[in-house]
Amino acid sequence: MTLTITPNPQLDRETVHSVVSAGNVACLLPVLYQLTGEEKWLSAPYTPRSPRGFEELNDGGLPPEIRAEIHDAVTDAVLDWCNGKPPAYPSPSGAELARLMSTAMGESIGAEYSPMVAEQLGFAPYQPVDIGSRIQDSRNDFHVVIVGAGISGLVCAINLEKAGIPYTIFERDEHLGGTWWANRYPGARVDIPSDLYSFSFHPKNWSEYFARRDEIFDYVSDVAREHGIVERVRLRHTVDSAVWDDADQRWVLSVTGADGRQHDVGATALVTAAGLHSTPNIPAYPGISEFTGQIVHSAQWPADVDLTGKRVAVVGSGASAMQLVVAISEQVQSMTIVQRQPQWITPNEHYFAPSDTAKHWLFDNIPFYRGWYRFRLYWLYTERTFAALPVDPDRAAKGKQVSSLNDAFRAHFTAYLEHQLGGDADLIRRTTPDHPPFGKRLLIDNGWFATLRKSNVELLTDRVERLTPTGIVTADGVAREIDVLILCTGFQQQRFLFPMEIRGREGTSLRESWSDDNGRAYLGITTPGFPNLFFLYGPNTNPPGGSYITIAEAQVRYIVESISRLVTDDLASIECRPEPYERYNEELDAANDAMVYAMDGVDSYYRNTSGRVVTNSPWPVREYWSRTTHPEPSDFVSTPLR
Repeated sequence: MTLTITPNPQLDRETVHSVVSAGNVACLLPVLYQLTGEEKWLSAPYTPRSPRGFEELNDGGLPPEIRAEIHDAVTDAVLDWCNGKPPAYPSPSGAELARLMSTAMGESIGAEYSPMVAEQLGFAPYQPVDIGSRIQDSRNDFHVVIVGAGISGLVCAINLEKAGIPYTIFERDEHLGGTWWANRYPGARVDIPSDLYSFSFHPKNWSEYFARRDEIFDYVSDVAREHGIVERVRLRHTVDSAVWDDADQRWVLSVTGADGRQHDVGATALVTAAGLHSTPNIPAYPGISEFTGQIVHSAQWPADVDLTGKRVAVVGSGASAMQLVVAISEQVQSMTIVQRQPQWITPNEHYFAPSDTAKHWLFDNIPFYRGWYRFRLYWLYTERTFAALPVDPDRAAKGKQVSSLNDAFRAHFTAYLEHQLGGDADLIRRTTPDHPPFGKRLLIDNGWFATLRKSNVELLTDRVERLTPTGIVTADGVAREIDVLILCTGFQQQRFLFPMEIRGREGTSLRESWSDDNGRAYLGITTPGFPNLFFLYGPNTNPPGGSYITIAEAQVRYIVESISRLVTDDLASIECRPEPYERYNEELDAANDAMVYAMDGVDSYYRNTSGRVVTNSPWPVREYWSRTTHPEPSDFVSTPLR
């Protein structure tokens, strides 16, 4: 991340000082230490205040005279660097890096975070070993197939490319991009800050704090093109099934091409990157075939839909529904929102904020600054969130519903909701969740509460009972005439890899072994009985906060090293042993059972039909990253080449 910045000796002091003075003090302090090596910047009186909530806190909570001293020192250090003085500490690690993290956040942070942060900030970037020449010499039939060209599939392809490992990506849609191609509904944007929801190895100066769908899609496409991935993607190719051939020691895939014809493809290893949010959930309402209006799912948005002056019903009140409802509320004649369950919603002053041009200048001209800015976002949106998820085992004795922190979040969100709804007691009652915060995905207010108060918007809490030729009938028996039914009904997240059929050794069906919706895997990546099969965004790898891209990069490192070992150790296959698989899942289930989203009465897509949490990881992102740092050979049965 820092290697893309080239010193510019033409910069003048006035320019540097002006922009540095607009920067975030907490990011400038570790930059100053890295450039100069001066210890004083890591202690009082320069220590910034820890931010509250999601605040930027650009001034660090420091008095003007201290900020002025820091700005002067950074300006001097940057100009020295531009004139050829090397940084004192370009690649901090261990306890030294922990001190810099603590300074950047104004709170104590342990060295256990250092390896992950060093990789993410570019101090020790992951670089796979190139084994391409060895493959050409001895394994010229070696080939990897990736299913899916979304975020995780592209990360995998980029690192296989670096390792010199031949691969092909099959993507069922007509464009790469995964969820950022499929979700084209009005108002779609990311709910993680753009500078965090991006590849650590490919920074971008985003136009908005929370980027809209089109900009993210363009970014993903640009990354694929710049890394030479596009020509390896086979669009409109659906992998229908995959069967392990033990005699040939390889996977045989049945693929339906763009022409509709089916053919077989062989693969040494198979990586599934189908994503968690890929197969839409379409309710089978009685009367749906008789409805004469238009039915649209948010993840299948047609380009020609026109909602101007239409009577619209939206089923759902989750993230997609919130974004879509606010975006279309002014153009429709009327809108009926069928809320299945209310959601906890947090304010965020940055939601519609444009990205600061001064920040971009700092990213492009000040070494290490972008990395520290990204680290602060990670801490605020990941570690801070996770602390509210574990259930306090002594909560009853303490008079708490979940924990002191979680209860404090509930009070804050409730007060915000009541203020936004202006004392409307009925609307407050209908929009106040009965589950604790973080029991479901936390949403960001994008004008949702204000939209609910509009005269053309109606919020219902009764489910859709059936459709008529001209409208909907809710469970209370009331019929409403509509022109368009919009389904924000989510995805079949619990049915991993559906509808693809995968059979391993002895014809064992993966779907049957998972009882359809009870996916389990070691580290969420691999499972016994299925050699050379690796999952991206597999069971229990949904992070409990922050950006999934960090998880994807960790999983890809593990998978690429595992696949590389097939070549370096002359192996036909590696297969997860049952013992580590069972230990891991027992530990995982016990940890998940202690989380807020597993409490009685909390119902969400995190859980399957039997109530088990199948999507979420119960560990902080840093811990999962540590578990997947390197594959342990003893966790696998290794089969030599015949």
